[in-house]
Amino acid sequence: MARAKRRAATLAVVAGLMAVTAACGGSDDDASSENGDNTSTETTEGGGDDAEGGEDSEGEGGSATADLPPGEIARAAGEALISAEALRIATVGDPAELGMGIDLQLDREGTCVGSVTMPGMGSVELLMEGERVWMKPDAEFWETGLGAADPAIISLVDGSYLHGSTSDAELAQMAGTCNLDAFTGDLGSPSAAGDNMTAGEVTDYNGVPVIPLTEGSGAQATEVYVAAEGEPYPVLMRSEAEGMEIEFSNFNEPVPFEEPPADQVLNIADFREGNIGA
Repeated sequence: MARAKRRAATLAVVAGLMAVTAACGGSDDDASSENGDNTSTETTEGGGDDAEGGEDSEGEGGSATADLPPGEIARAAGEALISAEALRIATVGDPAELGMGIDLQLDREGTCVGSVTMPGMGSVELLMEGERVWMKPDAEFWETGLGAADPAIISLVDGSYLHGSTSDAELAQMAGTCNLDAFTGDLGSPSAAGDNMTAGEVTDYNGVPVIPLTEGSGAQATEVYVAAEGEPYPVLMRSEAEGMEIEFSNFNEPVPFEEPPADQVLNIADFREGNIGA
């Protein structure tokens, strides 16, 4: 299915970027602290203004995190990411150019709110609590993704949430997007060493002091911005090869889940059977 492949490809990029942080904690002896590009990045909506979290690690002489070798910073960021109980993940930029867009706030208890956008197919708002799933397609997705080709039918269902459980194959596929364990579970141990990270000077991203870490160069470069104060959470990950940027924020914050009103909910089984008024 085309949309499944698109979604899987983008999520693979997300997981790959996250794995850079988790697996590239370099050797203290070999890691260098070469300066990278320290240009401040423009503020974007998915921002990291809540990225700090935890106790302040800044000492009297400045950021304790920034004083570490690049490999140690990457290792600390990987540990912080893997141990997070909740976070927000958002792609940066135009979904039409990226091939897909996600903006999800999710936790390890199975609670999730957000949206997935697939250019040429439309977008879907997602809500999940445990095994209960709601998805609210836009008009384009009702037609391209769910086969509601009749404009009269679309007018009836547009604005409704399809509701069911993770036992439903269609909803389970969407629910997989909301699995925080799936994002972080395959990253491996942050202590897995690599010694090819370099660190730039502390700069600013969305009002958060960050340490730029870089692996590779040119078109193969991957950058990770790590919070310089408080917990060393990764705030931004950028892959030049994939043309993808992912922001992380809202670490360990409650997911703002609210069940949709009953009059906006359509059981997915009823929809398949054509019982639109059910």
